[in-house]
Amino acid sequence: MTDLPPRFATDLEASLDVPPSLASSSLAPSSDQQSTSSRSRRWDDPPEEEPLGPPENLTTMVFIKSVEVRSHIEAEIMQLTFTASDSHLAALVPKSINTRCVTPEGPFGLSAWHAGTGQRLASASTMLSSHGLRVHGGFALKPGVADFIVACPSLIPAANASSSYTESYGALLPRLEVYDLGRKERLLKQDVAICAPVAWSPDGEVLVGVSSRDPSRMVVLRMPKTKEGYVRPGPTIMCHSDEVTKLAFLPLWESGGRALVSAGKDGYLRVTDVETRRTLQRVEIGARAPASIMQVSEDGKLVVTVWGRDVVLWFLETGRVHNYNLNAVRVNEGWPLSVSPDCRYLACRNEEGFDVMDVQTGKFRGEFAWTGDTITAAAFNSEGTRLAIGDHAGMLQLFEIITS
Repeated sequence: MTDLPPRFATDLEASLDVPPSLASSSLAPSSDQQSTSSRSRRWDDPPEEEPLGPPENLTTMVFIKSVEVRSHIEAEIMQLTFTASDSHLAALVPKSINTRCVTPEGPFGLSAWHAGTGQRLASASTMLSSHGLRVHGGFALKPGVADFIVACPSLIPAANASSSYTESYGALLPRLEVYDLGRKERLLKQDVAICAPVAWSPDGEVLVGVSSRDPSRMVVLRMPKTKEGYVRPGPTIMCHSDEVTKLAFLPLWESGGRALVSAGKDGYLRVTDVETRRTLQRVEIGARAPASIMQVSEDGKLVVTVWGRDVVLWFLETGRVHNYNLNAVRVNEGWPLSVSPDCRYLACRNEEGFDVMDVQTGKFRGEFAWTGDTITAAAFNSEGTRLAIGDHAGMLQLFEIITS
């Protein structure tokens, strides 16, 4: 600074000093700090205390493996879910032809296991359907019953086309089949223009699916009460401007009405009266990614959705919306898999295995190191005390959840 004018050099030195009020500390200076304690601290002096690091995960939940079983075709497990009674597990798996020629359209099959023992439930598919248990995009389990009843929308080859899937691609017709897998019985087979996602009403009398003609519309179907009955088409709900990706029913109102929750690629969450087709509530999320997960709480007061990295909680009684980004609350990166039926827990896949966090707070609860293939699906039972995990190689594992 010898080349600078004296007054300028004096002003520059003064600007580098920290005021004494900011340099005071409650801790006594160490031996390394004694050289700087005799003078005013400068901006480029080392800190007196090391800055705090990110908060560490505090484990309040542990997982004990109880069942381990491999799928019969060793193919990816998708859309894993418990039945209403928690007695069985069902999942979407590629059919054998699709493991060699994978396409987004399928065909996919349905696998089922006993939730207690992990024993695979023989479907006797050749007895139930000439095409086997074929599912297109997803399935829906009938709620509130002890039986294992599932609705399967599918695509079948047209009558004048080859039965080979690869040869008849593009000449497929929509079909709805309903099975009682516990009794190995088909209850319904009818050509209906719907596709997944599909959702049962709580009383089991109505099934809603996305229109196969226009995926922004939802078709209401009156389900038969006997095996010999037929599906009666109901109203078509047209409230979204883009494809509907998630469907779920609220619990029945006291008046007996039916309310449907839907999420679309237009960025809207909506609650619609199935009978009148009028919008009861709606909220615009505006996320950059479509909803990949939607869970309605058992009391119908909370709807939890995951849009890419954003978790959105919609409290229906007050209309309040709370959201957070997973990157802001997690120590490590995670990919959401499933929300528990009571909307308390969120299971995520991470690079070491899987972990569980609180939905409303985003706080870490527990983790498990996975040694198998990449995890592709997860499901909680109704009480949130068991967790099922499926991976890309067809391995299914069940864990008992112990919380502090």
